[in-house]
Amino acid sequence: MKQVLNFITRLGISLPIGTITWITAIFIMNVSFWPSLLAGVAGGVIPFYTIKWFQKRSLLKSYGLTKREYEYIQSNLKEAQKKISRLQGKQLQIRSISAMRQLNDMIKFSRRIFTIVKKDPKRFYTSERFFFYHLDSAVELTEKYTMLVTQPVKDKEILVSLEDTRQTLHELNRSLEEDLMKVLSNDLDTLRIELDMAKNTLEQK
Repeated sequence: MKQVLNFITRLGISLPIGTITWITAIFIMNVSFWPSLLAGVAGGVIPFYTIKWFQKRSLLKSYGLTKREYEYIQSNLKEAQKKISRLQGKQLQIRSISAMRQLNDMIKFSRRIFTIVKKDPKRFYTSERFFFYHLDSAVELTEKYTMLVTQPVKDKEILVSLEDTRQTLHELNRSLEEDLMKVLSNDLDTLRIELDMAKNTLEQK
């Protein structure tokens, strides 16, 4: 949403400047059509990208990140989004109700962590275990499980593998929940401090 607003701001400033530059060049300075049009385009493009540079600089400052760190985090977020989409794509292939619930919880935790880090990229560093290990494991195990489920023959070995995978997915869900709590730890600490302050204020009164 913020990126959209920033784009609208850039457009709202650069478009009038470019238009005024073109009108000034062609009607007041009597410059021919094509050079005046080129001046108008330049008059819009230059402020557009100048404002964009300042907006990005301000954004990085508010996040407390360098440009390299921000781009690194954004790259990992894009990869994570693809993996979450792969998880969502497996929902219709699971027939077991318990396994479906596990997958739904897995997707819910993953999307929540993704959303939090997207809004506050600095939290990426408290959720690296999710991005570099748990999410990959979730995708691999879910794809393995759906592959085993769709096998026409269910011999003892496949049934044992299915049960082992279900158990591992259950344990992984708990790990994802822990990842989410870790990402939210700062918010919880802040909430506890505010509650303590509120209690102290009430007690004093």
